[in-house]
Amino acid sequence: MQELTKILVARAQAADAAAADSLFDRYRHRLRRALHRMVASSAATLAIDTEDIVQDAILAALRGIGRFEYRGEGSFLAWLLQTAKHELLHRQRAANATKRAGRHTTWSQVGEPRSPDASPSEVAIHDELEAQVQACLERLPERERTVLLLSRYLEAPTAELQFELSLPTPGAARALLSRAQARLARMLDTGGAS
Repeated sequence: MQELTKILVARAQAADAAAADSLFDRYRHRLRRALHRMVASSAATLAIDTEDIVQDAILAALRGIGRFEYRGEGSFLAWLLQTAKHELLHRQRAANATKRAGRHTTWSQVGEPRSPDASPSEVAIHDELEAQVQACLERLPERERTVLLLSRYLEAPTAELQFELSLPTPGAARALLSRAQARLARMLDTGGAS
């Protein structure tokens, strides 16, 4: 198993997208399980989505795979877990900063219809959030805007995202979606600045 990991790492470092997908698919379950344990013991459990952290950790690892040095059995998993811990810490800090700022918007709230029995203030907050989201969506790069619209508003599955955007792999579709969600979240947190 470790020899295959070493081969996949070398191929991923040589920009082989299929090898990178295979490599991260091999470790996704273990990474998710480890992160779930980390998040479960965290005070910010309710504000953190483990699957988002897994995706962000994998994206960060993909960006930095050229810097990874294979040092033997378990070294890739250890490096991946360290990247995930960094993402978790970043998320916890962001969640704490948002709480201190008195606002808490999650991607799951975006595009949701407002409740028919919402109070006038809830209606105003909902409408303001939707207006902010629409303004931010207009400023996103076209592919990121498209993947968000397909995913959130049309509930397109990963395979459909891959097909509609002519992406090479399901992993590429998930990565594009994750990047787009992260950029939109940053824009919303900074009042529309990217």
